[in-house]
Amino acid sequence: MRGAALTAVLVFVCEGCASAGTGERPRGETLPLPPLGERIDAVLSEPPFDRVSWGVVVVDAETGRPLYERSADLLFIPGSNQKLPVTVAALGLLGPDFRWETTLYSSTLPTGGAIPGDLYLAGRGDPTLGSPFHPSARDALSALADSLVAAGARRVQGRLFVDVAAWDSTTVPDSWMVEDLPATAGATGGAFSVGQGEIEVVVEGAARPGEAAVIRWEPGEPAPSFVQGDVVTVPSGEASEVSARFLPESRKWVIEGTIGPGETRAVALPARDPVGVAVSALERAFADRGVSLEGGVAVLRDAEETVAAGCTAGRVPSCAGMLRVTGLASPPLAEVVAEVLGPSQNWTAEQLVRTLGAETGETGSWAEGFAAMERYLVESVGLSPDDWSFEDGSGLSNHNLLSPRALAAMLVHAGRQPWGTIFRSALAEPGEEGSTLESRLPGLEGRLFAKTGSLSHVNSLSGYLTLDEGDDVAFSVLSNGANLPASAVRERIDALIREIARGR
Repeated sequence: MRGAALTAVLVFVCEGCASAGTGERPRGETLPLPPLGERIDAVLSEPPFDRVSWGVVVVDAETGRPLYERSADLLFIPGSNQKLPVTVAALGLLGPDFRWETTLYSSTLPTGGAIPGDLYLAGRGDPTLGSPFHPSARDALSALADSLVAAGARRVQGRLFVDVAAWDSTTVPDSWMVEDLPATAGATGGAFSVGQGEIEVVVEGAARPGEAAVIRWEPGEPAPSFVQGDVVTVPSGEASEVSARFLPESRKWVIEGTIGPGETRAVALPARDPVGVAVSALERAFADRGVSLEGGVAVLRDAEETVAAGCTAGRVPSCAGMLRVTGLASPPLAEVVAEVLGPSQNWTAEQLVRTLGAETGETGSWAEGFAAMERYLVESVGLSPDDWSFEDGSGLSNHNLLSPRALAAMLVHAGRQPWGTIFRSALAEPGEEGSTLESRLPGLEGRLFAKTGSLSHVNSLSGYLTLDEGDDVAFSVLSNGANLPASAVRERIDALIREIARGR
């Protein structure tokens, strides 16, 4: 603001001066645009933003030539900018056409409308079994049940085994805070998980005061139940309040409070037992489609546990004694990356990390997923392991660390790949409905494609920007330790982006 005021004064003075034969600026001509570095420094040095820890890198998007650097090699907590190395590595290692398949196997193919023995579902961590890729999780699993019927089986005479042993059983990254767990942003998954790791609980008041409210939940009702209710109907006009608390010992949500007659409340909650909820939902989908499971359902969690046909848990798809009965394929990875980056979907990002571990290593774990990411960033992007510390895939952890120079290098690398256009279009854009830039930076539609990031005292924005002069730059802006309202820091970042957009 001070710089703008000074410019206005200088222009006014020059407009009042004689110009002919003096070498002075002609009337009405403005001062030349100051260098980019001076303008960025002016934006960041104005109090109180001069006390914020800023890391800023701007490079030519094609060549990677630095145009501006500030604390380029320092490590910052990135927030959801952590999703950038996850998606870059996933596209690089798996390819944009990669698809998950949730597959059903048996040692004997259907005969006479039945599977004579056991049926095995091999979970691969498909993150698309629910919205927005299907109308709901129930619809996704109904499609799987329909494919089993189409394959000629309405009865499973043995047991349905849900094999999730190819992934580790950990559902929460080590460094997440306890306060993250009750929110859907802290939902987690597993080798077989649905609905973005969430359940939807609907509470409906009874017809008369004093009666218990009706509580329904999706997608896994009726058994086993992961929700228990303690909500009482109160007279119309009385204050009503419904809350949820989690019981870790029983892995149940308790819904309690009061509600008016006929009143309805709905709340989305993380499924703290995501595999259990998915298995319950699968049972329901089979029952709805008339598929009977005569031996019931069991979950295989321990790798190397012996199953039929000489197979072991976690290795059913590669077992010579198993035959594919049917399966449900996901949309391509390109569409999943767009779901991760545009709206900044945490749960899907975590599924991606563990998928990288399962597809390139031994198990679907965060440790193996990070190892795959790091190999790719070192060997393909040319970065150093000193540029990061990975603790989760979503950026919810405040233990993640990234340097702005590394982020800019990832963006340049991605832009050079055959899937570069897919990656760029998957990023949020101003005015894009449902994206994290929907209400930010109007006027830069079609010119700005970026990933936001926000935690307590952390705000970030990294991506691609087309300058007024038409050139493209890649940039990374990371801010830590602001101790200011997040809205104020975001506005300062937006002012910085507009300054960069003016050109070099």
